[in-house]
Amino acid sequence: MFGSPKIKLDKDVFERAKKVADIAGYATVEEFVSHVVERELQNFEDAKSDEDIKKKLQGLGYIS
Repeated sequence: MFGSPKIKLDKDVFERAKKVADIAGYATVEEFVSHVVERELQNFEDAKSDEDIKKKLQGLGYIS
């Protein structure tokens, strides 16, 4: 993906993602991470309002 943004991951998270990506048959770690992020974004984009998104994030412990 020439010219695409880069995201840094903790080394341990990257290694775990690499292992799962290999087992699941993804061509690259980037492909796997992109798929996971896309799936999670869909969960939030389905929310009916910003307040719904906030409640989901609070339920996951991301915000208080």
